[in-house]
Amino acid sequence: MELLQLKYFCDAAQSQNFSKTAQKFGVPPSCVSQSIKRLEKELSVKLFTRSANKILLNNKGIEFYEKVSEGLNIINNAATAVTDDGKNGEIVICVNSNRRIVMQTVKKFKSIYPDVNITTLHPTDIYSDQFDLIIDGENDALKSYTKHKLVTENLLAAINKNNPVLKKSNFSINMLADQPFISTNKQSPLYRLTNSVCKKYGFEPNIAVLSDDPFYVRKYVELNLAVTIAPEFSWYKQFDDSVVFFPIEGFTRTTYIYTNPNKYISICTKNFIKFLINECTEEYNLLEKQK
Repeated sequence: MELLQLKYFCDAAQSQNFSKTAQKFGVPPSCVSQSIKRLEKELSVKLFTRSANKILLNNKGIEFYEKVSEGLNIINNAATAVTDDGKNGEIVICVNSNRRIVMQTVKKFKSIYPDVNITTLHPTDIYSDQFDLIIDGENDALKSYTKHKLVTENLLAAINKNNPVLKKSNFSINMLADQPFISTNKQSPLYRLTNSVCKKYGFEPNIAVLSDDPFYVRKYVELNLAVTIAPEFSWYKQFDDSVVFFPIEGFTRTTYIYTNPNKYISICTKNFIKFLINECTEEYNLLEKQK
């Protein structure tokens, strides 16, 4: 049983296609097919159900894949660890929350570790194995991940001061039931919280516009085209003077740094986590003093 043979098997188990695996490894499809046949002969068990133009992992194959993929992860992590000096490397971050703080931290971190390459993607597929860190709110899809608390912040209703709804006395969130809302994309923590807040106040928000860029969410409110639910700390001083805010009692947003427990966390990634938590804590404490 060879290491490359097991790598072929695991990739084919994921792709369900020998040709795709062959293309990935730069070898003929016959090489992958024959390698897996030798593996099946050595194990005395079939791992795939084969038809004319299709392969499908069977029950034995699924069981074997679960164990082998764990073993390959350990080997890959060990190989990475012995060459990790913390001064070089790459950090790939999925940023679904707190972009401003993350980018501030990237700038400061790069000034100290210029040879560490940092890629930020947002918003995107949180299930991708490429990510070293995922910055997100409470998310059941990431319950198997290790999480580090970044910040808990209050939520505010952000409304243009010329919005007619403010002419009513004793403003309440439920007065926004007929207002157009703007929010970030449907996979974002802010979108989920917007729906939760409005549900508590007895209505479903009319989310007329979605934007992947928080800048445009804020701009729509400044132009009096929509209202939004805003995180107080993350978006502090990001609106102009045309916008007024109302606290939302009983609702906060907690952001976490998620890491995959099955993936090696490099020294530079651990250092970045420390930087990010420190940057967030210092700025949050400053905001609290200014209130």
